[in-house]
Amino acid sequence: MNMEDNLKINKGKKPTHSAVSGWTTRNLLYIYFLIFLAMIYIANTHYTEKKVLEIDQLRKELQELNWTHITHKSDVLYNATYTQLENKVKSLQLSSEGDFPVKLTSKKSSKRRP
Repeated sequence: MNMEDNLKINKGKKPTHSAVSGWTTRNLLYIYFLIFLAMIYIANTHYTEKKVLEIDQLRKELQELNWTHITHKSDVLYNATYTQLENKVKSLQLSSEGDFPVKLTSKKSSKRRP
């Protein structure tokens, strides 16, 4: 006797404990499969949340490194200006005043050709 026959006999009555128990044992493999899928779903959710937090942390770190880079770059550009270089050269007791360097040339005869 299967569950449908049992339900036809007991029209209007609740299924008996043995009918529910029989249905449960027949579908036990399906129930285990659903439990397994639920566990995979929960594990995937935890894994995804962990990765999202890691991505946010890396994004903040990247932004801080970008700010540091911009700060150092502006410092280098400021220190490379003519007035800053001139101040540094003065502290070394060098100056840009005076004559330009003289180019030395030697007189070679044009007769010497190999």
